Amino acid sequence: MLSPGDWHHWLFGFLPFWTAWDAGILLQFFIAGLGMIILLKSRGIPIPYVLLGAVSFSFYSQFIMWIYDRWLGGIIWAPLIVWSLLEGRRKNKWVHLPSILFIALGFRGGHLQACLFVFLLVLCVFLADWWKRADRWSWKVFLKSSSFYLISGFLAALLSLDVFVDTLPRMEGCKSLPFVWGLENIPFLATSVMPTLFGIPQTISISKVIGADLFDIKFGGGVVFVLAVLALFNRRAPLTAKFCFLVSLIVSCTPLSTFLYSRSTVVMAFGMSWLAGWQLFDLRRHPVLPIWRRLAWWGIGILCIWLAVSVAVQCFHEPLLLKLHSFIDGNITTSQQKYRHSWYLLRSERLLDQLMIWDWRNALLILLVSVGGWACSRLNISSRYPKWWAGLVVLCTFGEQIVFSSSWIAYSDKPESGYLYKEPEWMSEFRGHVGDGAVIIVNPHNDLDFLCTNHLSTYGIRLASGYETVQPRYLRPLSDGHYYPKDYAMAGISHLLCDAKAGRPSFDGWNLVQETEDFFLLENPLYRGRYFVRTQGEKNHFSPVVPDWRTNNKIHVTVPPGTKELSVLESYSRGWSARTGKGEELPLSSTERYSILVSVPDSEQQTEILLQYHTPYREWYYSMMGGTALFLLVAALLQRRVNIRTEKEG
Repeated sequence: MLSPGDWHHWLFGFLPFWTAWDAGILLQFFIAGLGMIILLKSRGIPIPYVLLGAVSFSFYSQFIMWIYDRWLGGIIWAPLIVWSLLEGRRKNKWVHLPSILFIALGFRGGHLQACLFVFLLVLCVFLADWWKRADRWSWKVFLKSSSFYLISGFLAALLSLDVFVDTLPRMEGCKSLPFVWGLENIPFLATSVMPTLFGIPQTISISKVIGADLFDIKFGGGVVFVLAVLALFNRRAPLTAKFCFLVSLIVSCTPLSTFLYSRSTVVMAFGMSWLAGWQLFDLRRHPVLPIWRRLAWWGIGILCIWLAVSVAVQCFHEPLLLKLHSFIDGNITTSQQKYRHSWYLLRSERLLDQLMIWDWRNALLILLVSVGGWACSRLNISSRYPKWWAGLVVLCTFGEQIVFSSSWIAYSDKPESGYLYKEPEWMSEFRGHVGDGAVIIVNPHNDLDFLCTNHLSTYGIRLASGYETVQPRYLRPLSDGHYYPKDYAMAGISHLLCDAKAGRPSFDGWNLVQETEDFFLLENPLYRGRYFVRTQGEKNHFSPVVPDWRTNNKIHVTVPPGTKELSVLESYSRGWSARTGKGEELPLSSTERYSILVSVPDSEQQTEILLQYHTPYREWYYSMMGGTALFLLVAALLQRRVNIRTEKEG
């Protein structure tokens, strides 16, 4: 994932790969949970009740779903961001070092979307702070209320300039996204209590019917969601938590959900977990609520309806299955009908079985929610053993999270190779064919289940293109999609990888070199390498050369006497520079295909050329980051001296 500032990347610099990988996952949950404990403890909530918020937030559904991609490495700092902001406001600080550092860590979660989540979180804290003021509609009050948050956010952004400078230019080729209303997320809120109602990853998804997706599930625990909703109507509940819960929930039901995606609901999860922990603690101090009896009767009524529907479905299983198959046949594309038909039918059969009330996941979730709800009522009604009842609620919530994650997380043995995945038997031959070339996947039926688009890169295979929502310009053939060998060779593409389900490929000029039951590998006979030189007597003829050495950011090439131009089949960027062995800077430009072209001065001897990539503008943004860090250090030292002097005078 494109996460240049993510803290967990640093683990790979001094730990073995798998140790760093596992530590990154464990620390993600640890930081999120510890932050919730610190925040709720600072609000005067005892430990047994604090644990409910910690379990709910750290194991929220979006953290579980995206555990593999580490998309949420920034928002795990949410509790500590809010804790530091509240402390800064309480102390009436203008520059509060913890607030700035934790917001910066949130920004350094790695990508622009994570930065938007942090911005949304800080906005909610500010809105709650501003709303508490009696004269809130005054412009002076508004500016005074917002100044602390603006200063903290601005200085945190300066400390994270490397993240923004690395990612913002890549928005140049951002794919256009559909404009949706997001209203489909309203009925999908039922999954906040029962996450299996619309299907699981092992079945087809009913959510597709309403335009939603299983990735839209907002599950932090059924009991937690009920407690959070109760807290919304409690005037004593923390206003900041209410704003986080409601604002993020409302955003997910608007067109903004297209761009923030379901991951933005982690802000809602933070507010929900805070409200649940607070409400659980408040139950023992609150008069007996009449809501428990109503909730019990509502729950019994819903379960009776679910049981009746399950019995009816079981009685008419075959006719319903045939209708479901007919519906699928009428709504899938021709290619899906041809290549994925049995896959859809199998998952539709699983769906009917999984939706039954007696399915083990549903039955266990119902049991855990019922026991957790009963424990909440006992905590409210009885004054005996409050911590034991609170502990039972926490255990039930943790059990709900385990049941939910069982259908989303698959465990496997670590591969013997040094790669992230187990290396297939055919990979050794495949790698031998490709060498330093690049592969492009020919997938006319858009069947991403086959060797997912970015999959081969984990084995050290260069891909000519990949899947990214934010995609900058890159080296590509002019006849993209026509597969002309000469044009593709000039774009550095040496092989085509074709899905075997589409039949034996027939592309003129390409040679079949490897065949398995899953794919065909075609070789480009015109591919001669990635580095070429043009000498002084040649007009349009480039001869291949072999680089002396290369790394991800450096390429060293020795060119023969009389060389006029060096062509490098790598994607051009303003960050590339070229110098001779004597330190002379060489002109570097982009070709029509967006490759690199270096102009070489006349020389009767061999010339050593070093191409090196530096992130554009890094000198000035490193200077600004260093200046900001120095300013904060001086401010902290001065503040400490002022505090010491004040204590002595006091």
